[in-house]
Amino acid sequence: MSPEEVSQQPSSSPGGPVSREEMYAEVWRLPMTKIADHHRVSSSFLARVCTRMNVPRPPRGHWVKLENGVPSPQPPLPEAGPGDLQVWRRGDALGAVSRPVPKAPVPRKIKPEQLRISRSRQHPVVVGAYEVFEQGRVIDQGFLKPGRQRLVDVVVTKPQLEPALKLANQLFLKLEAAGHRVMFAPSDRTYARASFDEHEHPPKKPRHRHPALWSPSKPTVVFVGTVAIGLTLFEMTEELEARYIDGKYIPTSKIPSQQMRRLSSTWNWSTRMDFATGRLCIRAFSPYPWTDWSQSWKEAKQGSLRGQLDEIVQQLTDAAPVIARSVEEAEEQARIRQQEWKEQMCRLEERQQVRRQNEAREQARADLLSAIKQWDDIKRIQAFFSDAESSASNLPEAERCIAMDKLAQARELVGELDPLQALLEWKGPQERL
Repeated sequence: MSPEEVSQQPSSSPGGPVSREEMYAEVWRLPMTKIADHHRVSSSFLARVCTRMNVPRPPRGHWVKLENGVPSPQPPLPEAGPGDLQVWRRGDALGAVSRPVPKAPVPRKIKPEQLRISRSRQHPVVVGAYEVFEQGRVIDQGFLKPGRQRLVDVVVTKPQLEPALKLANQLFLKLEAAGHRVMFAPSDRTYARASFDEHEHPPKKPRHRHPALWSPSKPTVVFVGTVAIGLTLFEMTEELEARYIDGKYIPTSKIPSQQMRRLSSTWNWSTRMDFATGRLCIRAFSPYPWTDWSQSWKEAKQGSLRGQLDEIVQQLTDAAPVIARSVEEAEEQARIRQQEWKEQMCRLEERQQVRRQNEAREQARADLLSAIKQWDDIKRIQAFFSDAESSASNLPEAERCIAMDKLAQARELVGELDPLQALLEWKGPQERL
């Protein structure tokens, strides 16, 4: 192949892994059809790969311009964003991506003027959520349970729906103004929504809640650099003494004193129940497996969190390096556990192999002894027939004929006797593995 022909070939090997950088270099060096043929895929599929990798492709007419000496600008490769495919290999599903360790940006102090936002603007994650939540079922303590799972992670009662969505919208816009991206968790790796206890003062022993509060199919996350931080906004509950009146529980603190006096003289009973407080809590958490980080900001009174959003944005920014280190440590521990498991499986396989070898050796020995015994039996039978034939030859004609006929019947009954056949059919220890 000539040097010119070599230059017209993609640098990556067919079927091998192709990084974002390699794909970017190839699509701007050669037409898509050549690259697609090299990787044995269609050009339309390769275009989808480029989209998943966030690799810009040459526009229509790019190669014609170059042939005619007309410049066609080449945009730089953008930094990989959350959910972007890092490495592609032919045969991989486009949802399958590499899992680089998340990295936080260099810590920085966010200036208040950076966080000025338009109060009329709606963040895409919040758009349309109000109508879906409002149409949802009302469950225990008045919490809403919408019919859709792909929604912003807000868990509140109906009276607090609008304030909660407004608070979430303001927080998301401020995070984006600070340079962080808020979105539903992408599919580049496993992001888990952490469970939480809605109690303002969670009990020491967790209580199983029935019915369960609503939870989204994908957590709402903010990316600080490439570090994902989960965000949940929920309404807190508190445990209060309550009276059962007219088919429902009412906190005794909300029953007028006159009515309480009347109730005291009649048959009634009280208990302790959980009630929604009307106060919100913003909870941030690590959505990565095997990492345990969370931080909460609670309203002391309704609406008090609105004045803390700038501080929350800064604290989330500062938390990213901590989470990144936790993920790195967790994945290193997972790698060690995986390696230990592999070594354990190898040792187990070795023990099983030794066991199989011993069993094969013992079975081969038993079968060989059986073949030797069979050989001994054959030799005795053959000696019997030989002696009988020798003795029959000395008998008178009539008796000899009778004897030889008997011997023929006996030989037919016993069958073919070959002392070597048993050895040929015998399998040695290695043949049994």
